Amino acid sequence: MAKLCLLSADGVVDKQWEIGDKPLIVGRGESVDIKIEDDGLSRRHFMVFREGADYLLKDLSSRNGTWLDGQRANQTNLRHEDRILAGRTQFRFCERDINCNSSVAQSRGPHDTVIISQSE
Repeated sequence: MAKLCLLSADGVVDKQWEIGDKPLIVGRGESVDIKIEDDGLSRRHFMVFREGADYLLKDLSSRNGTWLDGQRANQTNLRHEDRILAGRTQFRFCERDINCNSSVAQSRGPHDTVIISQSE
């Protein structure tokens, strides 16, 4: 079963949620499935959902955008170990259990933007 993993500041998985048939909506508001305390997040920021055999990421018209592996994403397919940045919060999509709990290498870019490298 695929999972959405919340990463801590040092890139280690802090929490994880299974992605089933019901979409997971992430944000800082009360009407979401995954509530994150981050002022950079919109109340309903993005959702991850399953469509057939595929898993998709969809930005919900968020103020700061949703970023997938460093690229702004409106709606796109997810692949195992894709990195999602929303506000200052980092997530990783894991389609398989392998490596979901490992840490993620990080560096910083302009304006203190976190750059998340692909794992080897």
